Parts: sequence; structure tokens; C-alpha cells
Amino acid sequence: MVRFSTSTSFGLVRRLAAAGQGSPSIYLLISETADVGTIQADIAAEVQVQLGVNLRSMAASEVPAERLDEAFRADNASLVVLFTLDRWAPDLIDWVDCNIVLVTRGGPVLLLTDHQLAERMLTAAPNLRNRLADVLEIRPDVGFGGARA
Repeated sequence: MVRFSTSTSFGLVRRLAAAGQGSPSIYLLISETADVGTIQADIAAEVQVQLGVNLRSMAASEVPAERLDEAFRADNASLVVLFTLDRWAPDLIDWVDCNIVLVTRGGPVLLLTDHQLAERMLTAAPNLRNRLADVLEIRPDVGFGGARA
């Protein structure tokens, strides 16, 4: 797979802040599977601190295809959505690809997955691929001492 620019949650949320909270953007975040939980927590903390809003976080395994419209519905409390693709879900990918405008109506959407699923998603969803603001390899934030935060 192609290597993309690398970022941390801090850098990603700085981009979101610069673009504006109402910006209808989609970021594909590629992570090592073992780091997903840490990255989810890092993003939630950075969104709260830097943007002052809550992060709406969900996983593909938790949202049935018939409830995707509800999952991406805009609300005032959560202006950033983090959707973790923790398994291959062709119905979900097809829905997102066909409803790309609905996905971003509430603000930025962050799609977090591993390398293998990212490659499958990029191949299967041409509309999504064309609407991505960026594809980033995301790493856990590292503290000042060099150890993982």
C-alpha cells in the first residue's frame, strides 16, 4: 500500500480547527490495529480541548446498515464524528459512497481504520475517495519524554 503523510491526533485536530468546525470534510485515518484504542482516546481528548466540542464516536460493528442515517445525523453537541471501520462492512461503504453529502452535513468526519481495510475502502468507494480532504497515517501522541502518552 502507498504510504501517506503521518500525523498525530494533535496535528489532525489543529487542521480541523484551521478549516473551521462547520467544514464538511472527511479524513481517512490509517492506523496500526493495536493503536486504534489509543488513537480514539487521543482524538476525543484533542477535540474536547482544542475545539471545545464532544466527539461522536462509533464503530462499524456497532451500527447496523439501516441506522446509518441516524449515525451521521448532525447535532449541536457533537460537531466531529469519528467512525472506526473495525471490520469490512460493504453495506456501510456503499451507503457512505452514495450519501457522501449526508455524511458531512454536520461537520468533519474522521474515518479510522487499518491499512488493509483502508485499501479496500479506497477501491470500493470512488465518490468517497474523491471527497477526502486527506488520507493520513495516524500515530499515537508521544509525550515530551519520548514515551507514549
